[in-house]
Amino acid sequence: MQIIPQIETPVSKNYSVFEENLIKLLNAIKNNTQNNTGTYNSLPQIIIEQNFGFNALLLCRDLKEKHKIKTAYAFNMRDKNRISLLSDLITLKQIGLKDIIVFEGVHPLKTEFKSAKPVYDIDILGLGLMLKRGLMNDIQADLFNFGAVIGSSAPVDFLKAKKLIDIGADSFFINYGGVNPDESMIKYIKSKNKKLFLNVKELSIKGSLNDFIKSIDNFGFDGVIIKITDENLNVFTRK
Repeated sequence: MQIIPQIETPVSKNYSVFEENLIKLLNAIKNNTQNNTGTYNSLPQIIIEQNFGFNALLLCRDLKEKHKIKTAYAFNMRDKNRISLLSDLITLKQIGLKDIIVFEGVHPLKTEFKSAKPVYDIDILGLGLMLKRGLMNDIQADLFNFGAVIGSSAPVDFLKAKKLIDIGADSFFINYGGVNPDESMIKYIKSKNKKLFLNVKELSIKGSLNDFIKSIDNFGFDGVIIKITDENLNVFTRK
């Protein structure tokens, strides 16, 4: 099972120092005894998520071109219009980055802006149709490896996974909420020959990382995504 870190671009940090710490982080993961890349050399080594910090697209370009690191770009659909989405996709096309991971975004009730309403010009299903069915004139069909983040706690999650598979999603990232995901959903997605990952926030891991990896090893995930908050002090690098 491959271990892949995910991190947001930080606010108020020196770009070069942040990039240097990311390289150290990846070396620590590479040396982890539980990190088994096996035959999955095509999987990204790190996932960069745009936040309010410096431009994540530029960071993805630098990691790819300067350090030869296979990088994926993660973004959410909430509060973005199609012009913003298309701009990101055209930039990704120009820098030659094909792996994208799409999620719906945190609901305002889980943020400090609880009275706000989530707005979707295009939802994740709509974007999937545009990317995989050629409904976007400026982007050729099936150019990107389209990864979709989904839940596994309600029947609607299973229905969404089925629709995304019909559209042509390449991989799925199941959000971990403290309990193991629905095994029937895992079996269904794997039966369709889709790559499947468990998406975990670092703070949700109780005990050691190695023990956590062992506890989910029998589910047959292709990898586990660990979302960290600090590239210099985290579950991978702490002593």
